[in-house]
Amino acid sequence: MKWKKVLFLPVFLFLLCLSTACAGNAVSSIGEVEEIGEIKEIKAKREIQADISQPSFFIERTACVSSVSIDFYTDEQSTKMGDDTILYTSKCVYPVVAIEGNESAADKINADIWERVEAFRTNASSRGAIQDYQKIREDNPERYFVGYFDEEIFTAARADNKVISFLVTSQYYIGGAHGMYYYTGLNYDTQTGERIDFADLSGNVAAFWQDALAFIQEIASSAAYRGIMWGNDADELQEVLYQEHKWYLSTAGLIFFSNPYELGPFCSGEIEFLIPYSDLEAMGLKDNYAYTGTKTIQLQTEEIHFLDLDGDGEEEEIQFYIDEMGSGDTNVHFFIDGIDYAVAHEELSRQLSDDNYIFCWAECFLYDVDSADTTTEIAFQMNYTTWKDDIVTPYTFLYRYEGGGILTYLGRIEGTITDPTAAFHITKSE
Repeated sequence: MKWKKVLFLPVFLFLLCLSTACAGNAVSSIGEVEEIGEIKEIKAKREIQADISQPSFFIERTACVSSVSIDFYTDEQSTKMGDDTILYTSKCVYPVVAIEGNESAADKINADIWERVEAFRTNASSRGAIQDYQKIREDNPERYFVGYFDEEIFTAARADNKVISFLVTSQYYIGGAHGMYYYTGLNYDTQTGERIDFADLSGNVAAFWQDALAFIQEIASSAAYRGIMWGNDADELQEVLYQEHKWYLSTAGLIFFSNPYELGPFCSGEIEFLIPYSDLEAMGLKDNYAYTGTKTIQLQTEEIHFLDLDGDGEEEEIQFYIDEMGSGDTNVHFFIDGIDYAVAHEELSRQLSDDNYIFCWAECFLYDVDSADTTTEIAFQMNYTTWKDDIVTPYTFLYRYEGGGILTYLGRIEGTITDPTAAFHITKSE
């Protein structure tokens, strides 16, 4: 599960977090904004400029997964007052898909994505920011102006020879205490290039949905979810989640999600409900959407799992959960055979409780780093905050259970193991 973005930190950190949602530096050219009546007086005092990126700059975050490769590009434009004050920024980070031996499917996917990108470009406008900046300067010349923005960020969730999925984050700030954001799931059939509808997932969609709804209700009944949701009504869950754009297929399973204010308050953010592939198979998920890549098992909060972690032929009892979610008393727990390593292991305890980490967003995965050996590693994903620079970065910390109560820290990864396009280099340095 994920409670994304900066939901209850000061607005300045919220805005800075969103502005660093994806890497990539664009070389800008300078040109004047079209003069409109409302800004002529301002321009007489200081020049308003637009920084417009050359069309779509490549982001160095691409990897080939099976026969599929995905490149990401960024397209950005900003409106400035002189050299210092940014009035408005429009940014889109979008993928371009390549499928070896199946260019027609890739073309269909890219055309669908590009249609969305062009719609975003058409709707983006700096007019409101310019007008509000003028009003603020007239009312209170000393008041600090926080730049407005519109962003659309594509993130890869799955990419293989069966399915290509993206989670699209649309976020904007037009004044007030905080910005707003919402999400869209996009799922494509790698073989045909067509969008996958929910009805395509199973031969009996009605039964599949009812099984999924029952699974979601069970998740929502956990203490962590009760702390961030308004309730657990089946009709409300169905109304919010059973929409074509409110789900996506990840490397860990089928994820349904709600946007802020739909199932909980704004501070709860996006609320996700994961159904693992092992359960989806029992529900009737079609084989052509099954996942056969690297073992990626997300531990559901409070649920007890059994898996042979150290390869000795005996299963360990594993449990991960977060209590007091969303409060100042949030605590993360990770048990193996009754030992809470979030307390007992000095390194893990520091990583899960240090003030530099927004630890209430922690997620835990069982992840097979090397399929050639018999061990399954443990990955903790969380957002790491460098308060000095006001930057939030996702990190993954990897551990290996050696048996006999020994948990070994392997190092950390900048990024998430659930991103199929990220190339990882484990490092012990922090």
